Amino acid sequence: MRIAIPPNTGKVRVAMTLGGKYTVWNGKQGQHEFAISCRDRKQAEEIAKIINTREHNGEVVVHG
Repeated sequence: MRIAIPPNTGKVRVAMTLGGKYTVWNGKQGQHEFAISCRDRKQAEEIAKIINTREHNGEVVVHG
């Protein structure tokens, strides 16, 4: 699945949400919130690294 990354995401971090799911989250709430649910912590950390180092070209591929 391809997820579009908005230009104003800022720095993201890995957080655990309800149900024990790991999520890549930008720490905002409301209209400017950005979150990607991942299957495990390893995948979430890889996606966060790609977004924080700006190695994405506007979208990220998430499997699972």
